[in-house]
Formats: sequence, structure tokens, C-alpha cells
Amino acid sequence: MNSRLKKKILPSLLAASVLFGAGGNVFAASAVKKDSFESWLEKYGAWDILEQNYSQTGDTPELILKRAETAFNLGRYSACLEALQSTPAFTDKTQEITRLWLGGKCQRALGDPVKGVIWFSQAARLMDQNVMVAKFKEDSHLKSIWFDVWRSLYWGYRVTPESARESRKMLLEQTFGQAEKVWPTTYFVINSKSKLGTLNSTSENLPIVSNSTAVGGENRMYIAQSLAAASIGEWEKSNHALDMVSNSTVQTFWKSVNHYLESGKIPESVSIYNEENLVRPVSFIKAGVLEPAIISPTLWQLGAPTSSAWNVFRKKLMEMEPQEALETIDRETGSLLLSSDLVNALQNYRLAFAFLTGDMELAENVLKRLDKDTLPMSLRIASGIAFKLPLARVLSTADYGKNDHLYIISGLSEAAGIEYFSEINTPFWKATSSKKLNGLINNNPLDRLLVFADLAKQADKKQSTKIARRCAFLFPKSKLGAESFIYLADLAAQTRDFKLSAYYLKRVDQDKFGPELRLKWLTAAVAYDLATGKDDKAMNAYNEILQSGGTLPAEKELKLALMIQQKGDLKKAQAILERIWSGRDQLENDELRAEVLFWIAEGEHALGKKEKALKHYLELAWEFPEQNIWAVTAMYRASMIYEHKGQFETAKRFLKTVIKRADRKAQKEAAKARLNAIDTKLAKVGAGKEVSFPF
Repeated sequence: MNSRLKKKILPSLLAASVLFGAGGNVFAASAVKKDSFESWLEKYGAWDILEQNYSQTGDTPELILKRAETAFNLGRYSACLEALQSTPAFTDKTQEITRLWLGGKCQRALGDPVKGVIWFSQAARLMDQNVMVAKFKEDSHLKSIWFDVWRSLYWGYRVTPESARESRKMLLEQTFGQAEKVWPTTYFVINSKSKLGTLNSTSENLPIVSNSTAVGGENRMYIAQSLAAASIGEWEKSNHALDMVSNSTVQTFWKSVNHYLESGKIPESVSIYNEENLVRPVSFIKAGVLEPAIISPTLWQLGAPTSSAWNVFRKKLMEMEPQEALETIDRETGSLLLSSDLVNALQNYRLAFAFLTGDMELAENVLKRLDKDTLPMSLRIASGIAFKLPLARVLSTADYGKNDHLYIISGLSEAAGIEYFSEINTPFWKATSSKKLNGLINNNPLDRLLVFADLAKQADKKQSTKIARRCAFLFPKSKLGAESFIYLADLAAQTRDFKLSAYYLKRVDQDKFGPELRLKWLTAAVAYDLATGKDDKAMNAYNEILQSGGTLPAEKELKLALMIQQKGDLKKAQAILERIWSGRDQLENDELRAEVLFWIAEGEHALGKKEKALKHYLELAWEFPEQNIWAVTAMYRASMIYEHKGQFETAKRFLKTVIKRADRKAQKEAAKARLNAIDTKLAKVGAGKEVSFPF
């Protein structure tokens, strides 16, 4: 190849090498996959496809965690938990921390914060302290959850079976130690630390007789008699025994307990405790402590053998005076014809009637020969009050593992002046002003009834997600808990977390606390049903609200009207819109007023009432000019009506204002196009010429 030819070819080759070399680098760069397909899917949140991919892979720790995380992100919390529980602990510490922490999140998502904290605590055991502190503080709600769960675990320790008590103690010490490292200066940590020592106590929880002047020894006997009468379903006799209690406030409390247990409703008489600043008595009634006894009446009343003969005998027994009933029971017990069930039932009734005679010595002797596991809670509490029994002798086997049973037993015992947990709870009949409540709860953070009073006060002042969550978790059977569930359900529906909203709504017995709470529940249910497309259910709930004399918040009512409008029932939608507009002075702002008026105008237009629609459009544009999106759209709609009427100049004026004021480019362009069309139309018909008169 000669030099001249080389000179011609060389630049071409160089150019080609630069071109193809550069191009090759470009393609090579684009071909490099920095992320795996799974990582790329994860970045975009395509969890459903990820789940399919991971389901076809093996069982290495990495893949198990990936599968579990994917299930969690899809909201399949049970599947996630199953994947985490079905594998042994990972040998790699980082992977095991991830497994345990994710398990805790699953338990929380499934509505079990106690198990959630247990998983978190196990994960924290493997973390360095700095890592643990940072991890705990990532979630702003974790602190209050941790403390509330610890309260629950601490109380539960008192009714933990002996075989599991040591492991529960270790868990309490572990979780408290972790809380102390993360939140060392909180009042809960500072004032609860001394209570850890009580876990090591071998005491039987011997009762302390309260030094309160409200309840004396004689009063305790009358309260025990009242409980005995309640145990056989004799509410009138129970209240009659309470008439002998010298302190009127104490008497009212115990009658309130009877009223609540008999009817399932909170009596109005609880207001007396507020007037006297008696925080714990009012909290006991309002916190739903007695709910287990209402749900399961046999918890409170003596059971009956399944025998028609027994029913006849029991009826006669109830008509006798207590002494005569005792003598009758003694005669019948000696019969060899009775089954063991009937004999046991007679002996239990014998204890109740022994109390009713006022013969406490006889009652104590009868009690010694009975199996406490066959006695209802009322009789066991009566015995504990009358004979100052250790807590272990008041608890039955069925009470173990059930915190809610302990709350009833300890609370009612304290109300009768018998204290089992004086180191934890404040005196039952001690008056506390609202101003001093905060300091009292800080110093006594494990007093459950004080916690209720404090939360109720906070919720009444200003409800929030944090307060509502605590109320719902700690006191789910109370009215405060029900209202908190409804509040949370409404918030969840607003943020389109429909699964969570449904979870909250299902946990409310909307008929238990009267029509006011049912209306609140229906209002939240309307929001949920609307959001999830259950239009018929939403409409049914709305009709029930109206029939009950209630109303929906304007925003929800508007949403309902628009849903009905879209379904084509224009008249019904219009009636709702007009109803909202009739109360426009109560609407919270002009933006909402303008929106309601706009949709009223739209409804009239759809019904063919163009003049009415026009009037509303113009009223909107004039009255709410600062609500630009609604005012500008209203003027555009008005221009179309004027154009249709042949009033082109008026239409043009509105369109020019729309062009000037519209925030959205599309609206400006639409108005310009409409304006050009009108000008073209006017040019064709010779608009602008002088008017011709026929004469």
C-alpha cells in the first residue's frame, strides 16, 4: 500500500475506531447491569413480581429474608411471619437481627404489640448499644408502645403460671434494661425501676388493709354480702346489702358495679366521682374493667347443673330467707340420690347463703371445704375481702394468664379497702385534682387506673394518633377505646390505608355505648365504604345517620353526593348537595363552600336546568373569586351557556377572564380555542355591523 493511499485510509480507520470504539463503550456501559432484576424490581416497589421470583428460589438465609421482606411489603404479614418462624435462628448475627426485627414488625402489623416488643427485644440482645439506641429511636411510636407493653407484661407476671414465671421475669428485666439504655431520663424508667425488685419477692401478695376512712371493717362485711347476692343473680338483695354501707360515695360505687354487671351499661352516677376528684373509682367504671364478667356471666355468677329438678329447687331456694335456705341445703346435701355435680353446686350456694346470713365464721368454715376453682369470681373476691386472704387464694386456675381477671380482682378488692399492690397503685379512695394528676401518674406509672385517667384527659383535650393508639391498645373494651378505634379508622381511610381502617372498625362494638358512638362509627364506616367502592353500604349508613338525627362531616357528605352523582342518581345527589349548602355558614372555609356551590351548579346543568346552573356559576365566581380553580371553572361553564344562548359578547368577556386567571395551561388553551371559535362564528354571520331596523 503506497503512502498516499495510507494517508487516505488512515483518517477513515481512525474515525471508524473512534466512532465504533466510543459506540462500543456506550453499549457496553448500558449493558452493564448494576442491579439484579430483583434489586431493580425492589427499587420500583414491584413486590408482587418479586414474590413470584423469590418463591422459585432456594432456602438460604438471604433468600428466606428476601421472601419474608417481600411478603411484608405486600401487606401479607401472616405469610411473612410464617416464613420467619419456620426457620431456625440464623448463625450470622446481622441476618438474625434482621429476622427478629422483621418478625416484631409483623406482630405489630397484625395487631399484637406485646409479641412485637418481645421480638424486638430479642433482636436488640444481639445489637451493639449504639446500634440499638439508633434502631429504637427510628420509630417515634416505639417508646410509648414499649412502656405500655411493659406495663401489661408486669401486671401479667402476677397471673403467670408458676412454670412460666421465671421466663416472664427474665423478659421483664431484659426489656426494662433495654428501655433504660435507650430512654434513661423518662419518668417511666426512673419511677418504675424500683418495682423490678418486687419480681424477686417470694411473698404470697398478702393483703394490706387500707387506712382509708371511706371503708371500714363493717362496711367490708356488707360489700362481701352484696357480692354473695350478686353471685346467685339476686341484684335487688345485692343492692339492699349495700344500703348498709355508711359512706354514700362507696355505696354508690358498688351499686354502679352492680348496675354495670346487670345491664352492661355505664351508670350516670359515675359523675359523682368526678365531682369529688376520685380518679381511680371513675376510671375503674369507665375503663371497661368489668367487661369480661359482662361477656361471660358465669365468670361472675354461680353456674347451674343441667337438670330440670335443679331449676325447680333453685327457684324455691331463692324465695327463702338466707337461714332457711342454709338449712334446706344442709338437708339436701345428705341425700345419697344426688349426683356429685348437684352436691358441689349445693356447697357453693351454701357459701353464698352463709355470707347472706351475716355469719362470717360459718362462711369461712364453708370456704375451707370448697374447691376455689368451682367458685365464681364474685364469691372469691367476697372471701378475699371478708377474710383478708392472700391473692393466691383468691385467684382461680382459670385466672392465670388473664390480665383482665386480675384487674377486676385487684380493683374491687381495693375498692373494699383490701390492697394487694400498694407498692404500685395509689389509694383507691384518695381524691386527686386534675392539676395534680400529671405529677401523680409520673410518680406511679404502673397504676393502670391512673394511666386511663391521664389518657382520657389528653384525648378530651386534643386527640392524636399517638394517644388514640395507646387508648385502643390498653383499654380496647372502654368507650374511650372504642372512640379511639373510630378516630384511627377515619384517619386510615383518609390516607387510603383501607386494610388498617377495616382492622380498627371491626374492633368496635358500635351498639354498646349508645347512639352517639354508633353515629361516630357509621361516619367512619361511610368514609371507608366510599373509599373502597362499597357505594350501597355507604348509602345505607348515611341514611341511618340521617334517620338518627345525625349528620356527616361536610367533606364526607360532599364525597357521598359526588359518588351518587357519578352513578347517575342526579336528584338524590342534588338533595344532599343542597342540604350541605343550607348549612354553609358552618362549613370550615371558603374553599369548601366554593366547591359545594360548583357541584350544585354542575348538578343543575346535568339535570337540564341551565338557568339555575348559570345563576349558581355566577354566584360562585362573584362570591369566591379568590378560590381560583372553582371560580375560573365556573366562569368557563357560564361562558358556554351564554354562547349556547347566543349572547356571544358576554361569553367572550368570561373567556377572556378565564385566559387571564387560569392556573392550568390546559384551561387557558381551552378558553382560547373557545374564544377563537366564537370570533370565527361572529365573522361568518357578520357580527359587529349596525343593527338593521325594519321600519
